[in-house]
Amino acid sequence: MVAHQGHDFSVDWWALGILIYEMLIGVTPFFNKERKILLVKIKNSKVVFPDKRRYKIDYSEDFVDLVLKLLNKEQNQRLGTKGDAEEVLKHPFFSSLNIDDVLNKRMEPPLKIDFNHSMDGQVDTRFFNSKTSEKDLMET
Repeated sequence: MVAHQGHDFSVDWWALGILIYEMLIGVTPFFNKERKILLVKIKNSKVVFPDKRRYKIDYSEDFVDLVLKLLNKEQNQRLGTKGDAEEVLKHPFFSSLNIDDVLNKRMEPPLKIDFNHSMDGQVDTRFFNSKTSEKDLMET
């Protein structure tokens, strides 16, 4: 998409890699405020994972492997392009996930947020990035 050469469904697996990275790390892997630099980084830069100790972020080798495979710049080599969702879900990162329970809505979510409950008169934002404001949450 960045090269304006068209794309296929493999871009969806790329987007999943970006989403998973951002959900755990807190920023996108190629973040830059300047659009031109962002696009250059997407095309040319390797995915960098922050120092665990310095930034107090815990992530596994399975997480790193999954993200690198989803963000493979060679779209025909990207995880998911040969075996679709089944290929992705076979990755060790998802080994503790019971897919049958998810599909049949028997899984308890690991995190439940009550948006109607407020703490000290404010929306409960403890599970969100500290830069997120109450206004952002209400708009979402």
